[in-house]
Amino acid sequence: MEQLNDDICYHALKARDRRFDGRFYTAVLTTGIFCRPICPAVTPKRVNVQFYPSAEAAIAHGFRPCLRCRPEAAPGSPASAGVHATVARAVRLIEEGALETGSVEQLADRLGVGDRHLRRIFKEHTGVTPQDHAKARRLLRARQLIVDSNLSMTEIADIAGFGSLRRFNDAMKTAYGHAPTAFRRGIKAKPVSDKNDNDPFAPKSDDLILRLRARQPFDADYLLTFFRARAIPGLEAVGDRTYARGFRINDAVGLMICRFATDQGGVEVILRGPARDAVLEIGGRVRRLFDLDADVPSITALFADDELLRPLVDKRPGLRVPGCWDRFELAIRAVLGQQVSVAAARTLAGRLVARFGEVLPENLIAGTGITHLFPKPATLQQQDLISIGLTTRRAQTLADIIDLFADPQCDRQSGDDILAAMTATKGIGPWTLNYFGLRGLGDPDSFPAADLGILKASEMGGGPAKPKPLEQHAERWRPWRAYAAQYLWSALEQEHAPKPKPQPPRKGK
Repeated sequence: MEQLNDDICYHALKARDRRFDGRFYTAVLTTGIFCRPICPAVTPKRVNVQFYPSAEAAIAHGFRPCLRCRPEAAPGSPASAGVHATVARAVRLIEEGALETGSVEQLADRLGVGDRHLRRIFKEHTGVTPQDHAKARRLLRARQLIVDSNLSMTEIADIAGFGSLRRFNDAMKTAYGHAPTAFRRGIKAKPVSDKNDNDPFAPKSDDLILRLRARQPFDADYLLTFFRARAIPGLEAVGDRTYARGFRINDAVGLMICRFATDQGGVEVILRGPARDAVLEIGGRVRRLFDLDADVPSITALFADDELLRPLVDKRPGLRVPGCWDRFELAIRAVLGQQVSVAAARTLAGRLVARFGEVLPENLIAGTGITHLFPKPATLQQQDLISIGLTTRRAQTLADIIDLFADPQCDRQSGDDILAAMTATKGIGPWTLNYFGLRGLGDPDSFPAADLGILKASEMGGGPAKPKPLEQHAERWRPWRAYAAQYLWSALEQEHAPKPKPQPPRKGK
């Protein structure tokens, strides 16, 4: 990715270049307001602007968010992408509310570093301290919930971490110059009815609705095709424009329905059940599940000169890396998928869920085909895993992975630590590790070079047909090799797509 400096930022600002949206923010000294580079406002003079790597940094330096371009709705910034693994994880945990219920010292402990070290590297890479980041994030989060959800102001004040409605109102007036209710004026709520019994995935009157934007371009069709082929029976349901599943976060059990918008290029998340307190974590998980914040322009620019990838990028410029809802669930899926077809792995996972998963309440799932939650690690310990159709050796590998994630220390381990523990597990090979890194850890550079589908797609495109030569060729795709893998897999999808039947020759002339 190109390193930004003030001159590059100003040229991007003048051009309103969407490739830089979310990568920097422009603060105008004469107005005290900061904007995204795509803001339609008149471009200020060069001497009157300062640039910041994140919206949180601009707020911490005393600037107010623009009401037109909505910085809180921008795609993930370099602060959230993270040039340092520890900072990236810290930003993610803060986004999920780590500093709303705990201290910086507790956050540092979860990351396995000292609190002084965390403060130093956090400021170095984001421009602000963890506390200032959390404070600014609280404001941005609150305004996003006001505009992009159907929550009440009291609920937003509580969820965003203000403690009281009065503190919420005062903070928003100070930051934005307006009362929170002003941001909902002119927004027409879509009518929601409980009478639409024909569509169990349509929003109901008491559902929570959250709208998430995606960095453009965004290929939702590929994601839906990917998840549809791998949907675990009873756990997930994938329609033409929807992805749904049951979930548990802390003590909250609910149903999540993601509807892919055709006009706005984002995702509308419908939450059914007592999920309001978990809405921030759910939003973060959905963003990672569908890779909404991918820096697509930088990725496609890197692939533009590669003869193998360029034709695939031209066909699908907005391809994303499908993520996962839960790391443990993805680890189990990866082990079950070793050396078997996608359909066979799906069948095995469905048996696991049906036999050991928690049954969801009928009032949440009626008509959806979703019946169970994915079982917890502790639930699967000491179970007879051979009974779902596994060999003795595969069942032992699965049991070892279950024990790994059942350990309370696992939640505090970094992705590298988890990968190291999986590497030491008998029966876990390079394909499983790369697949888990690619989807479970969101590693943008993970590349399963030995995957048969990737090798076949490479050969079809005139590239290497053996793992070692392909891995050498893939060096030029760093640090986005996970996206290269998706493009190669997409070539197989196009190859296997149903072809129209040839028409019989016409008689006569």
